[in-house]
Amino acid sequence: MVDWIALFVSFVSIAGVLLGAEGLHRLGVSTATTRRIVHLIVCFFVASTPWLFSESAPVCGLAALFVIMNGAARARGWWPGIHAAHPRSWGTVAVPLAVLPAAAIAWSGSGDHRLAFQTSFLVLGLADPLAAVVGHRYGIHSLTKTASAAGTGVFAATTSLLVGAVLVWAGRGGPQALGAAVGAGGVAAAVEAIGQHGWDNLFIVVAVVVVLVALQRQILGVPGLLGSVGIGGVVAGGAWGLAVLTRRGAVGAGLFAATLVGLGGWAWAAPGFAFFMLSSALSVLPGGGGDRPSRRLRQVLANGGVAWGLLLIALGTGPNPSTGSTRWYIGFLGALAAAAADTWATELGTRYGGPPWSLWEGRRVAFGTSGAVSYLGTGGAALGALSVVAAPALSGTIGGDGLLCGAGAGLAGMAADSLLGAIVQARYKDPETGRMRDTPIPGDDSVQRGWRWIDNDIVNLVGTAVGAGTAVALIQIV
Repeated sequence: MVDWIALFVSFVSIAGVLLGAEGLHRLGVSTATTRRIVHLIVCFFVASTPWLFSESAPVCGLAALFVIMNGAARARGWWPGIHAAHPRSWGTVAVPLAVLPAAAIAWSGSGDHRLAFQTSFLVLGLADPLAAVVGHRYGIHSLTKTASAAGTGVFAATTSLLVGAVLVWAGRGGPQALGAAVGAGGVAAAVEAIGQHGWDNLFIVVAVVVVLVALQRQILGVPGLLGSVGIGGVVAGGAWGLAVLTRRGAVGAGLFAATLVGLGGWAWAAPGFAFFMLSSALSVLPGGGGDRPSRRLRQVLANGGVAWGLLLIALGTGPNPSTGSTRWYIGFLGALAAAAADTWATELGTRYGGPPWSLWEGRRVAFGTSGAVSYLGTGGAALGALSVVAAPALSGTIGGDGLLCGAGAGLAGMAADSLLGAIVQARYKDPETGRMRDTPIPGDDSVQRGWRWIDNDIVNLVGTAVGAGTAVALIQIV
């Protein structure tokens, strides 16, 4: 009964905050100011919910309701007091959405770590607006399209101060609190720097929660946290320096690497590094038809997002994920094997495989055509899938059945990728050559085949999800 009363009062209070923002907007207060006021109040309210509610379910229900309401308001242009300043931003949707994974990891599941939940929203409520103000006024040097060196520095410093203060208050020793604060500040600042369209509001919360919960559950210590962040920095610097990835893509890959090393250990890191290093090496092989553009963050997430998510789910729902003994780990291998199979098939097939066959048209088509296959490319796909599962198989993390299931899942994911690429991926016609291409032509974005919103990155993401699901299904059968 107490939770239901608190739920009703909370809904009315947040609605009152939104109405107050609209009133200030009509009085002439800038939308940037009203948006920041609402952001601060909502984040502080969410941080207080563990004191107001006895369990997380009502809070998650309230958050889901505001995800729907804010999404509808953004789409229809309602509530200009919080939406007019950044009409393309999904930030008002991302803030309540962040409650769901944060609560799953820190407020339920394998343990009660509500302090981590509260700290993450304090960081979002204070560090994010402060960084935006400083970046807007003093951000001369840009790190990314949406982040400046000044803003990112302020964000890192504010996060470190908040996390350090909370840990000291919770009884952590000074050196431990300092190391944890520096590590958490670096991770959260990297996430904030590469965020776009307001989605950093979601991922900042997840990043801080993951770091603090991992420390509290002793999945990693402060030296491990700082070491994994350092390894991630080396990966990011190397990928950007070699022009394998764009700046945002390199930071994303570095965060992925740090997560694998810090949370997963050898069992999770070895397949991840095998995929990244071998795929990067294939991209610079001769015969590629000239320089290729560096891969973007979106492509990194399309290939590694499912695997990354499964590692975080393993953190929130089970014991130490470094044991590599859960179904999430098998799905992780299947997702990376599918990504590797697709990458190897593309890189080897387009270079040395001869003109491929289109699964849609049933004839030979130009190199690089989505949904087209070749004998050499298919053989390369099998090798790519095996390259991911070989390391855990050799170390004994998985047995021979796991090796075969992982390789089979990789091929299944690649097959799904090829079929979707041939049937539903958006294709555009080049007026000069008459050939079909994956990206629209400047000035003429009319889709000749497929669905406009499905591009190669969406196809790759679905392919890795199919690989993950197939691996779990196969291991159950075996």
